[in-house]
Amino acid sequence: MIEGKRILLTGLTGRIGAAAAVGLAPHNEVLGLARFTRAGSKAEAEALGVKPIVGDYARGALDQVPRDLDYVIHIAANVRPLTAEEGMADNSDGVARLMSHCRGAKAFLHVSATGIYAQHPDPNHLYPETDDVGGGYGGQYAPTKLAGEGAARAGAIILGLPTVICRQNVQYGGPHENGGLIDRFLDVLVETGEAFLPPEGPLTIGPIHEDDIVDLLEPSLAHAAVPAFVVNWCGDEAVDWQEMMEYAGALIGRAPNFIRKPEFAFPNCIPDPTLRRSIAGPCKVSWKQGVRRSLEIRHPGIRLHAVD
Repeated sequence: MIEGKRILLTGLTGRIGAAAAVGLAPHNEVLGLARFTRAGSKAEAEALGVKPIVGDYARGALDQVPRDLDYVIHIAANVRPLTAEEGMADNSDGVARLMSHCRGAKAFLHVSATGIYAQHPDPNHLYPETDDVGGGYGGQYAPTKLAGEGAARAGAIILGLPTVICRQNVQYGGPHENGGLIDRFLDVLVETGEAFLPPEGPLTIGPIHEDDIVDLLEPSLAHAAVPAFVVNWCGDEAVDWQEMMEYAGALIGRAPNFIRKPEFAFPNCIPDPTLRRSIAGPCKVSWKQGVRRSLEIRHPGIRLHAVD
């Protein structure tokens, strides 16, 4: 557990940032940089014990952001950039701007995405941190997130700022209204009985529960370095999407009606957890435990069955 530090956190109004804020704020001085455009979001941050700083790391002035920081945890990203220029400004230029302003910090943690890996033809391929990059998933998202890694790598060297780049796979597990991939489609299963599959073939992932992400913050920051250290943020288990939905269906007592949809063409990606395990140990939440917990949190009125 990180304690007694002054931490700048971006993205705290999102799913992962909110989980990080919950874990960090009781033990540290956490400053939350965001635009806070959603009504009530600033008050929600304050209720967590976070000091809100209204600003835009990619385009706005950073005068309100103090420079005497222990850590910067940069989670914010534009996950649906409409153009390459918008994505580059938010996901690459913003990284460089923030690093330059916070160059006096002891360490900078940049959250990237496993979508930057070049897709391997084998859906069960394990992607180590040294694997080829060049993923094209999500329009301009993956390319501009890869550019963001380049900005973080260059910033670490030019500024002498110890940096860790954390390539995150599918996150899940919280009560957030706008859930991630797993939580969102668990909701669909509960509400309609439908479960989606890619147009062809399997969907395999290495999901990680948000509790395990929070536990990764300290060991990841401890490995920040110049040049930047890169680590996959993923679970210990390779998970087949169909198996996951079948398990969820057994929990709620409703066999999924599987539908193959062109819009569900997410990339297969099982990140190799070996390096992550070497610095932080095994994950605490298995995917089956996590799915059960997500259903309990998001749908408290449903009685869940006992399923192995």
